[in-house]
Amino acid sequence: MDVVEGRTDIVRDPNSRAIINIDANSHQAAVSSNKARQIAKEELRNNTNDINTIKEEISEIKTMLRTLVDDR
Repeated sequence: MDVVEGRTDIVRDPNSRAIINIDANSHQAAVSSNKARQIAKEELRNNTNDINTIKEEISEIKTMLRTLVDDR
């Protein structure tokens, strides 16, 4: 591996010339950050589904109430 000048956290693969991050802490931080984003995204999806379900149920209740009032 070739050292990248001025950097201690990355090296260059001599065969593919790809830059490789060798800093385990930054990799773990990136993995944790990605996992937190995925969890937040799933929570938002669940909350949106819950809100839509509540909207539908309220609409059904309103329809039933209108039917009750109109029948009188």
